[in-house]
Amino acid sequence: MKRLLLAGALDAASQNFVRQLSQNSQLDLTVYTSSAVSLPESVTALTEEVLDEGGLSAAMLDQDLVVALVPTIRLAKTASTLATAVQAAGNPQLIISRTDDIEELPLEERHARQTLAAAGVAFDMVDGFGGISSLLGVSTTSATVFGPGEEVPLERFAG
Repeated sequence: MKRLLLAGALDAASQNFVRQLSQNSQLDLTVYTSSAVSLPESVTALTEEVLDEGGLSAAMLDQDLVVALVPTIRLAKTASTLATAVQAAGNPQLIISRTDDIEELPLEERHARQTLAAAGVAFDMVDGFGGISSLLGVSTTSATVFGPGEEVPLERFAG
């Protein structure tokens, strides 16, 4: 079983992602957030400020993987906190996912990458939950597969 810490603010989409991950029997999921949200019973919830190095370091202990959900505007500042916490926790694998689609701040991403690389932290930076799921090697949704002769739902709307 893989121990996964998801750290960051949780909006509605993030909460849905957590619910989907919580259904995967291969994951032991812990969420570290300052957001006041309700989570599935199988998820360990830690309510703390994400930029608190001490709290984040403690939350990372014994985790195999840390997924940080970070808005682009805070990437550089959060990278410093993440680097310190990852080192203190024994270097769990780190995935950083931007929580927005702001492309106008490439310097934030560059500084974040430089900070993490200089600290010797192994990390991946992805956009969105699909990127996280791909790196985790898990499927968060089930897809219906249609066999020969079965009606695909959209075909009934075709001319």
